[in-house]
Formats: sequence, C-alpha cells, structure tokens
Amino acid sequence: MVDEKYSPQAEKLMENTVEDFEEELADVKASDANLNVLRGVRINIQGKPRRLVDVGDIKKTPTKNYIQILVFNTDHISLLTEKIDELEFPFEIDGQFININLPEPNYKQLMEVVDDLKRKENSSLSRLTKAKSEATTRARTALENEFITQGVATAVSRKCTALHEEFTEVIRKLTLDKIKSILGPEYFEKYKTEELDFM
Repeated sequence: MVDEKYSPQAEKLMENTVEDFEEELADVKASDANLNVLRGVRINIQGKPRRLVDVGDIKKTPTKNYIQILVFNTDHISLLTEKIDELEFPFEIDGQFININLPEPNYKQLMEVVDDLKRKENSSLSRLTKAKSEATTRARTALENEFITQGVATAVSRKCTALHEEFTEVIRKLTLDKIKSILGPEYFEKYKTEELDFM
C-alpha cells in the first residue's frame, strides 16, 4: 500500500463520527416518545402561552419511564397538572416537583423517536461524506501541485471510498439495532412492513 497521510486522517474522522453517534444513540430511549408529548404542553400565564420548558425543568431519573418536573414557581403547578391530567399521565406532587410515571408509548409516538434517530443518522452520514471528500480534495490538490503522483491520488480515492462504505454500513447497522430496541419486536415487524420496503 502506498504510504500517504490522507486516508488515515479520513479514517480517524470517520471513527470519531461513529463514536459520537454511539454516544448519541445511548441517550435515546423509548420513553422519549412520551417525553416529547410532555415537552409540547402549553399553559397560559397572564394571558400568554408558555411551554413547559419555560416554567419547569424536566429531569430524567434512573427509573424507567419515571421523570420529574422541577416547577420554578409553585403557583404554576396546578396549571401544569391540569394539562398532565388531560394527557392521562399518572403523577404525584412533591413540593416543587411533579413526579410523572410515563405510560408505555404507542407506535405513532415511538415513530417520532425513530424519526429523530434517522435525523441523527443522516447527520452522521454527512460527516462521513465530508471526511471522505476533504481527504480526496486534499490529495487532488497535492497532485495538481505535484506533491504526489497520480498513483498515490488514485490509491487515496479508492481507500477513502472503501472506508466511507465500511463506516456507512456501521452507522446504518447501529441505527437499525437502536430502532429495533426502541420499537420492540411487535412494532418493529410493523415498521419493517410499512417503512423498510427493502427488508
């Protein structure tokens, strides 16, 4: 193999992209579906609509599907609990906290989490493409300036293309595995039928 510095840099960037993506995936949970519903809650304060995040801080807990809202002003607790009641989420009030036990999300809600996963996947795939094109562009410039030969530039291009395909496959597999774990077996079958026509 020709000794060149372009493809190893691309490979390092691609490895970093996969590591970052794995970290992002670790934070995504099925309970996020109902969390998104909760984040969409609006209450009226002095005639002005306010989002839940404007009046309280949502905290995830280690317990599955169990979250806490720290309400900044206790006067707003009754307004919030009224909306949470409408969502039919079981809750209890503990001082400044509203403790909510989120129910298992339905398919439509889970698909919102899947859509978010797909956005993260696309962002990571774009980073892979950028790493590939930066390396090949630098090699092309080096060739034009006669720092490297045509043979080296061709080798760089081939190597970067192979790396891009390899890491794209890794990211696609990570995404699909995460979608499986988010949807569960039954919903995943439905997803395969409705969304994954290539499966």
